[in-house]
Amino acid sequence: MTPEEKFMFDVEGYIVIKNVLTPTELAELNALADEEFNEKKELADRRTSQVSLWGPPTQALIDHPKIVPYLLELLGPKFRIDHDYCIFMTKGGRAGGLHGGEGDREADHWYKYRDGVMRNGLTVCTFFLSHANTGDGGFACVPGSHKSNFVDNLPEDVRTFKRVPHYVVQPAVEAGDALIFTEALIHGTMPWTADHERRALLYKFSPGHSSWAQTYYNPVNYPTATEQQKRIMASPSVGNRPNSIG
Repeated sequence: MTPEEKFMFDVEGYIVIKNVLTPTELAELNALADEEFNEKKELADRRTSQVSLWGPPTQALIDHPKIVPYLLELLGPKFRIDHDYCIFMTKGGRAGGLHGGEGDREADHWYKYRDGVMRNGLTVCTFFLSHANTGDGGFACVPGSHKSNFVDNLPEDVRTFKRVPHYVVQPAVEAGDALIFTEALIHGTMPWTADHERRALLYKFSPGHSSWAQTYYNPVNYPTATEQQKRIMASPSVGNRPNSIG
């Protein structure tokens, strides 16, 4: 991460990374999504888990080379993948309201800084397969709320997007961009208003010693996984855990 990127993440709790996916990768991922996730198209909000099992293009996102440097900086050298899924939405689709924030309810939703080093609990990398202009909906957050001491004071009408004050932001993104945020950030999914389909793949990562999900990845289900991907998929542990990258 550049010094400015570190500043941005520390201040806001998220960062948009431009052009992570090449046009070829984007085309392959969209084609794979058309093939593997073509049910329930009548629903305006569709989602399914374990998109990393769809095929080589989604498996490659586990350790995408443009994302790994950010994961190392934000989670440390022993990070692991926690779970993954997708959110597809058409016009009028509604998903989750604002949630998250550091507190007692979710012990892995945290952000810490010490001696020039940032560390996070559960952290999300969202890969965008379609664009979202400002006002289209999709990912939204309260920038800086990962440091808030008054998470529970967020009004209910704001949590449900019935009211959108100035401090709730929906970042504009292009297809191929990625957005990384800490779950300590108050975030959610705004109703989708655009005519095109929203397509987002969410890969969530944890420090090597923790897990939000109750189940773990089984490398047997990924017969073409590299040794590095297998290390990233390893169940949580502390003692003698190898570095994820290398």
